Amino acid sequence: MSEHTVAIVGRPNVGKSALFNSLAGRDISLVFDRPGTTRDRLVTTARWRGHPLTLIDTGGIGLDDREGFGDAIAHEVDLALAAASEIIFVVDAREGLTPLDQTVARLLRKSHRPVFVAANKVDGDKQENLDAEFLRLGFRGVYPVSAAHRRGLDALREAITSDWGEPEEQGATVRPARPTRLAIVGRPNVGKSSLINTLMSEPRAIVSPVPGTTRDAVDISYTWQGQPFLFIDTAGMRQERRMHDELERAMTGRTAHAINRADVCILVIDATTGVGMQDKKIAGLVQGAWAPCIIVVNKWDVARDQGDAGRAKEREYYEQVQNDLFFLSYAPVLFLSAKTGERIEGLLKTVAMIAKNRVFRFQTGPLNRVISRAMEKYAPTLVRGRRFKVLYAAQQTPKEEAREIPTLQLFVNSPDLLTPAYERYLDLQLREAFDLRGCPIRFILRGRATEARDKARSQIKSHPQPTTRPPRRGPRRHSKN
Repeated sequence: MSEHTVAIVGRPNVGKSALFNSLAGRDISLVFDRPGTTRDRLVTTARWRGHPLTLIDTGGIGLDDREGFGDAIAHEVDLALAAASEIIFVVDAREGLTPLDQTVARLLRKSHRPVFVAANKVDGDKQENLDAEFLRLGFRGVYPVSAAHRRGLDALREAITSDWGEPEEQGATVRPARPTRLAIVGRPNVGKSSLINTLMSEPRAIVSPVPGTTRDAVDISYTWQGQPFLFIDTAGMRQERRMHDELERAMTGRTAHAINRADVCILVIDATTGVGMQDKKIAGLVQGAWAPCIIVVNKWDVARDQGDAGRAKEREYYEQVQNDLFFLSYAPVLFLSAKTGERIEGLLKTVAMIAKNRVFRFQTGPLNRVISRAMEKYAPTLVRGRRFKVLYAAQQTPKEEAREIPTLQLFVNSPDLLTPAYERYLDLQLREAFDLRGCPIRFILRGRATEARDKARSQIKSHPQPTTRPPRRGPRRHSKN
């Protein structure tokens, strides 16, 4: 963690999350016009004037929450204040100084940290004087800002960093290894947040029996045996027909985005209810994103006690999960209990294995021999009188912005001759020869026609054809009648 930690606090619905996103320079926190949208602490890193820092977004202080999350949110705020070296106190300039703002101010004075007041929602020059009444709070200064329009942010950053001195030379610091990003996904109330808390041995995420407790994709850093991880706790995804709220739709969109940016997805299933239709849909999102995956059957302690205990039941349940989620056949299936911690160590070991497998490098010779033997053992079926052939295979280096997974470029006679069944067969043969558990294998087919077409296109680009017709060589003759 960097030396400076800046916590953003305030009463509900003053624009803390919008300011958090603006100061971080990217959309991290879910912004929605409803008090109590943010519940957990959201943490990210940023760099201001050359200084690295940790930025923390918090839930609204003094939230009147009928669902009973007020105390949990207040606890998360207390933890953020304890970790902070500086505090940004966000107020609503349009509404003016409220009694709840004064209550928050009294709490912040007890923290004995430098406090900078950000008078938010000053969107134009006509509103610049709205911040004057907040001077009576007696903090370091009041800075009119607009999180929505990114006004006044430079002045706020400069005020906070003015006492930090000169930043260290970037070349003198060793760049830390990028953590493995783990998205914890699943239906509501399957135990996603409980799983993270058990892994970290601390109540890092808010846990409640109320469905939809987690509303945003919360990034949580963790180090295990020297390996950095970033847990992404996501909101539970319900069926589309059961969503009657725009906030829930926004939450679902954030979860889908978390799947796309994760290195490994952990799909959590409730053992007491089994694989449902929504589990299959979420698994389909994981498959469509070409994401490495682990299937975690949580609450196994409860499900095991409901029937015949022992390995026989676990094996039967395992086969059922694999049948229901056959399209994620590459994903290991783990049985554990987030509540009791049973088999929890096995999850981190499996994650570390998959993190290693997804950057696996094939040697070209052994790769082509495995494919050749597989095709000799079981020949492809005829398609329109022709048979699929792999002429040569090589591993393709992924683009920097793409998720890194084993990607093979197959030079073939015709891509149209490869059937889905034979593609699954080649996938299985490669998995028997190479340890790629938890990772999908992407095939990129290049046929002879594809090569010829690409060559023709490159020639056209290097020798462009004239866009106008050439002039006629002479006048057109007309026959005499």
